[in-house]
Amino acid sequence: MRGEPVPSSRERIAFATLVACLLAPVVAQGLWRPAESLLGAAGTAGHVTLAALGIAGSGAFVQRFGRGAPMVVGVLGAVAATLAWSLGGAGLATLLAVVGVAGWVHAWLPQRLPAAFDGLVRSNRLLAALYVLVALGSVVSTARVSVFIGDPTAVEFQALPGERFTETHSCLSAYVRASALARRGVENLYADPWWYGSRGLPPSPDGADVPFRPFELDNFSYPPPFLLVAAPLALLDGDFLAQRALWFGLNGLVAAIGLWIVARWVDGPRAHRTLVLAPLLFGSVPVLLTLQIGNFHLAATALTLVALVAFDRRRPAAGGALLALTTLSKLSPAILGLVLLVQRRWREAWITAGFGAALLGLSVVCFGTDPLTSFLAYALPRLSSGAAFPFMDTDAGIATNMAPFGIGLKLKLLGFPLGDPWRVGAVLARGYTLAVVGLAVVSARRVGDRRDQAMRAMALLVLAALQSPFSPAYATLALLWATTLLAVEVRRAWQAVALIVFWPALLFVPPGMPVGQQAVLSLVHTALTLGAATWLAIRAPHNWKNP
Repeated sequence: MRGEPVPSSRERIAFATLVACLLAPVVAQGLWRPAESLLGAAGTAGHVTLAALGIAGSGAFVQRFGRGAPMVVGVLGAVAATLAWSLGGAGLATLLAVVGVAGWVHAWLPQRLPAAFDGLVRSNRLLAALYVLVALGSVVSTARVSVFIGDPTAVEFQALPGERFTETHSCLSAYVRASALARRGVENLYADPWWYGSRGLPPSPDGADVPFRPFELDNFSYPPPFLLVAAPLALLDGDFLAQRALWFGLNGLVAAIGLWIVARWVDGPRAHRTLVLAPLLFGSVPVLLTLQIGNFHLAATALTLVALVAFDRRRPAAGGALLALTTLSKLSPAILGLVLLVQRRWREAWITAGFGAALLGLSVVCFGTDPLTSFLAYALPRLSSGAAFPFMDTDAGIATNMAPFGIGLKLKLLGFPLGDPWRVGAVLARGYTLAVVGLAVVSARRVGDRRDQAMRAMALLVLAALQSPFSPAYATLALLWATTLLAVEVRRAWQAVALIVFWPALLFVPPGMPVGQQAVLSLVHTALTLGAATWLAIRAPHNWKNP
């Protein structure tokens, strides 16, 4: 009967436990440092993460005693861990929040999983065993990164152990600095002198305060409305490590919610595979590294896809607000606004434009007109020319840049100059932008089910992100997400192998590789990304009757 509770199969309980164990370290480390700012320091990041995992995992073993049992056991575990490891008031408050989140997941999630989950283990025990191994790896990886968020000296726990750049890089440093400059009302917060000490610019003046240590200052090139997103972090001004932790937690939750919403929205045969793979994507190195460095790209991608879902569910106000926010923060989501226009979805387009105007107005009210005029007159031309990225022509910048703009710089590094690489890059970028617009028009005219719509949107987001003169690997996150939707079509072993191999083929760089070889591999990665995204954007909808 409709409305009756669904029996919790072992697959449902196991999946809920996996989700709880992935979210628990994110929630714990997102709250622990901020709580310490208010209640005083106590305990260690490692103990907080271990306690959070214990609380999340215990729910699977006590569900048979009733829905409230995980909460009761969780509270007792939180108190015990606080006393045993001297976590203090900050630790107890953090773990009680983890109890709430994990208990809610254990009570809410199993009832909302599709019926296809039941019996999955019996139907293929080998795949189930492999899934469990990968899932455990995802939990361990997420927990390790969370420890590094709580303790930046624990560099052995970061997403890429041994990689010096990711040990000290934090995109959030740029967001915090820009927010502070905007609140101070400085003239042209995008001007280079405000950013001395960041990559490619002169070092900070002697004696200058560097509040982000052990992290280095990053460059800032975002539009002013993005500062509204970062504004809440001002509550923790003066404690960058607490700001970093809170940002990690918020972005992790946004990504997780986006994965869930999209996975439950897509339809068609075997659509449950997308949901099955979502936790593995969340615990993958590319996602965790993006969360670790604090770049907004992951959250922006998730929010943009949620906007697509909101439009389809006839919630244009929610969709328009989200699409306007991500477009005015990252610019590249504007490609989906073009799709709305091509599809003559005038209402959604106008609502999105209205929210965009409102956000622009709010940013002017909060920060004045100077940030907006400086962005349009100073920062935007520098973004187009590549001057906003002074590190682009360094060896590391050349080797890690996946944008078509950087092809000329790579060829020069490899001994095949085509003239001034900056001028070549600008020409390539203009031609590429025209090509992306054309692809968006073609893609918008395709029909298909929800899964087709989502994959085309993900592909377009990647293609649009590569318009930036400098696009590191996180620009491909939407393409990696699309593979979890593409897995629905897998019917043969070679197709599964192709999808599995695609990730390392796109992202893997052997350690210690000379910069010239890195540049060659980067060219391969760029070509593979462009080819795969183009194919997904314009391919014909999948025919389920004749796969």
